[in-house]
Amino acid sequence: MFLTPKRSLKKFDPERSCFVLNEFAAAEFSSAIEMLFAAKVVNNKNLSNGFIRHALDEYKHCFIFTNIKNQIISEYKINKKELNFIPNHIYNKGYIYKDHFIFEKKKLNDFAIFIGANEEIAEKKLIAFTNHLKEHKPIAYKQIQNILKDEERHAEYSLRFAKNNNGPFLYKIKLAKEKILSFFRHIYANSLNKFSFIFNPILISILILISFITLFLKLKKNTTDNNVMENIDPNSIT
Repeated sequence: MFLTPKRSLKKFDPERSCFVLNEFAAAEFSSAIEMLFAAKVVNNKNLSNGFIRHALDEYKHCFIFTNIKNQIISEYKINKKELNFIPNHIYNKGYIYKDHFIFEKKKLNDFAIFIGANEEIAEKKLIAFTNHLKEHKPIAYKQIQNILKDEERHAEYSLRFAKNNNGPFLYKIKLAKEKILSFFRHIYANSLNKFSFIFNPILISILILISFITLFLKLKKNTTDNNVMENIDPNSIT
């Protein structure tokens, strides 16, 4: 799991809970895809099999989160199209890059640290969320406890591999760096709406201002022939 919901809920809110579950499902689905790619390209059969097992766990988690979400939607008669799980949205939300997989950009040892650090972060966020569900959705709470066991196991073996292959000192440096980067990734991903709320009006105002200014500019028209690039006036705003 890579990106995760930004906060736990202080009181039970069925609709908000569904949004959070949808984000967890998207993160697990994306993690599974990354693992399958790593399994395909890594030059080690044992590691490839391990990545496949990890991917299967993540797909299972995605199914559980989606199933819990759908049960809450049905029980509370929630009608929000934004709660549909649409795989293509994982690109828009930054769970998976459009131009590369993480394994393509990181060495194996660094990839292990990336996985371990993010699994630990996801585990903490999931614990906070399940504590919120415990009283209101005890069956869902028990299901997510099983997911937490998987997440703990994923983090443990990923970081053990990284520690064995990086050395103690370098391992600590890289792990701290990855946790800091992950922290800022989560802030960025979870603040996109806030940033748009602030910057979109500014951008629109700038565009309107530019449009207004162009009304007062005297642009020379070239009515000559064929080679447009040669006939552009160097003083033109174009």
